[in-house]
Amino acid sequence: METVLHVYSPDEKAVLFFRHVKKELGILSTQDLVKLVDKVLSHLRSGLSNAQIKKLIDQLPGVFQLMLIRGWRINEEKKSFKHLDEFVELIYTEDRNSAHSLFATEVETLNAVIVVLRKLDKYLNLFSFNILKYPMVEELKQVPLEGAV
Repeated sequence: METVLHVYSPDEKAVLFFRHVKKELGILSTQDLVKLVDKVLSHLRSGLSNAQIKKLIDQLPGVFQLMLIRGWRINEEKKSFKHLDEFVELIYTEDRNSAHSLFATEVETLNAVIVVLRKLDKYLNLFSFNILKYPMVEELKQVPLEGAV
């Protein structure tokens, strides 16, 4: 009997990514899921150089490309984060000040960020692009994927 390995296309991997993030975080609304992933990606973009953003756009499937470029300005103010807690704090602070908050607590934000970034790595090899700072990648790798927090 032959074992058949299925190689997923980038678009199929994107579908798997969204399906698994939605399930793991218990998100009921696809719209909320897209907002959450968009929020994480836009904050990720805010800490990258324009060359790193271009590299990420070149590597990711279409839906993620759209999320990355939506609202992007070449001269946008760059935010600095080297560690996971700094990144989560930026997202949580902005989310609390928004009209349509997604997160009730900073712990909930941390869990969502970990799941999204780890699943981006699992399905789209995010960490291999070498755009995240080393301490943050190491922190993300140390957290077990199932039941992140």
